[in-house]
Amino acid sequence: MEPNNLKRIFRIGGIVIVLVVALFIQPFTYENIDAGNVGIKINLYGSDRGVDNITIVTGRVWYNTWTTKIVEFPTYTQNVDYEPFVVTTKDAAEFQVDPKLNYHVNATMVPNIYRQYRKPLNEIEQQFMRNTIYDAYRIVANSFTSDSVMSNRERFEDKIQTLLTKNLAKDGFVYDQLTSAITPPASLRRMIDEKNASIQARLKAENEAKQAIAEAQVIKAKADGEATALLIKARAESEANKLRQQSLTPLLVQTRMIEKWNGQLPTYGTVPQLFKDITKE
Repeated sequence: MEPNNLKRIFRIGGIVIVLVVALFIQPFTYENIDAGNVGIKINLYGSDRGVDNITIVTGRVWYNTWTTKIVEFPTYTQNVDYEPFVVTTKDAAEFQVDPKLNYHVNATMVPNIYRQYRKPLNEIEQQFMRNTIYDAYRIVANSFTSDSVMSNRERFEDKIQTLLTKNLAKDGFVYDQLTSAITPPASLRRMIDEKNASIQARLKAENEAKQAIAEAQVIKAKADGEATALLIKARAESEANKLRQQSLTPLLVQTRMIEKWNGQLPTYGTVPQLFKDITKE
């Protein structure tokens, strides 16, 4: 074989080897941006490199891993359970807060979120967002006394929500829900327990007094009813006796007269005299 042909064969073989190697190590790939997520494509090289040129992408995205980076952010609701921390009220009482936050990312502001923080979402949650939540509780707690926190819990929570909604929204996070789980200091808990016990005892005494009054009223009503019944009965008997006397007296007199009569006409006195004698008996 001629030397020129041999060189040509080696040259072609080298090109084939280079192509095969390039095929296996080529930097092109794709990524699927699932529903509920937003992807951003970042140029790593060239005149458009850096975070100033970020494109929002969805679906299947082809890109060069050597020159381009894809970062995904979920836009569905996230739930974060933070470690408890302590805030101080206006009267220097220390309350423990164990917050749980529900939020989601504003999809249109994902590029701004990445430009500002350059971190994954879980790191943003534990740094910026946690500090934002702590500051909201600290600021609001400083405007409440310990008693007002407990007696106006709803208003306290509303102020926290308003402040969090404002501070999170400006950076691209949408507030959904917050659970505070506020725990008062031990001394205040004892005072609250004692107050509740006192209220319960007072309510129990009031209920017992009301029950005693009700029972007494029942007894009185029953006695009044019985007395009224006896009076009605006595009056009825009295009326009956009067009627009985009015209706039976003439008959009774006649009967007594007949019983006294011996079958003979009276030889002494008169009939009125006999009636008088009978009524005297």
